Amino acid sequence: MFSYNKNQKRGQIFVTIPNRIKYNFEFLNDITELIEKVINSKCNELLVSCDSSNIDINKMGAVYLYNTLIFLAKYINIYVIRELSQIFDERVSHADGSKFQKIDLYNNPSDVSQQCYCFKDDKAVNKTAQIVVDFITEHNLVLKLEDAKEFLVTTIGEIFSNAFNHSNENKVYFMYDIEIQDNKVFLVINVTDYGKTIVGNVQDYQKTMYKKEFSPRESIIWAIQNGHTTRVGSGGYGLPTLIDYVKEIEGELLIFSDCCMYALKGINENILYSNGIFTGTSVSMKIPLYDTTKVLVCDKKNNQVKTIKLDQI
Repeated sequence: MFSYNKNQKRGQIFVTIPNRIKYNFEFLNDITELIEKVINSKCNELLVSCDSSNIDINKMGAVYLYNTLIFLAKYINIYVIRELSQIFDERVSHADGSKFQKIDLYNNPSDVSQQCYCFKDDKAVNKTAQIVVDFITEHNLVLKLEDAKEFLVTTIGEIFSNAFNHSNENKVYFMYDIEIQDNKVFLVINVTDYGKTIVGNVQDYQKTMYKKEFSPRESIIWAIQNGHTTRVGSGGYGLPTLIDYVKEIEGELLIFSDCCMYALKGINENILYSNGIFTGTSVSMKIPLYDTTKVLVCDKKNNQVKTIKLDQI
């Protein structure tokens, strides 16, 4: 949990981060609070410290925090303690999104740096989605491989496309890591933009088209329904099919946008208010690898993927 103090006379807000940070739901939720408090502080300076000089922050957590601070630098001057600055120098690396070539399952364990890819347009989006899908299907059991790949490329590619088409932002960030938990292996990916939110888009659309007022939570509920889209001429199958896929593979999905979040773990889903406001949209997925208990198959007729347990074949 982050803690905050403010010196209004000096125009300073102080943020103390915990000495241990892991990229997970709690951390992502804390980041929304950080964004809201800093933007609403009416201060000129943000000073970031830690409650210990021995800071333990994993790679994706370091990049996500760094990108958040870079975004906040548009509103406020930012100063971080030397130890945190060193972590950023050691662990955060940015590259052009068009340079993304592959997912490396066998990253050198001693390599503490995390590559974050920045896309400035959607030209390389399909190639990136293809690389991600190739990796997922190569490390899981799949029937009708080409059909499944085509479906997943469209579904995962929609995350990137939405970031460009709905956010009015010309930068989208993508990163991944391989996580081992309870002797299981997962691919963890994040796609983030700092533009117009899902909530803002839906509220504007409902007000313009139907003269309706939607709450933030109602906006998220509307956005994840089949056929719902604020884009003219689009089918609106991005988020619903993504959610169905994550449910089928018993993965995890977290979407933070505005003051709301959508949280899915296995088949359990919740739409809640977050600790603060995320000025943009952050989509995180945790995808199981080497799952030998089930096989993935594409149902093109119903535009969805299903899993079949091996003992039922």
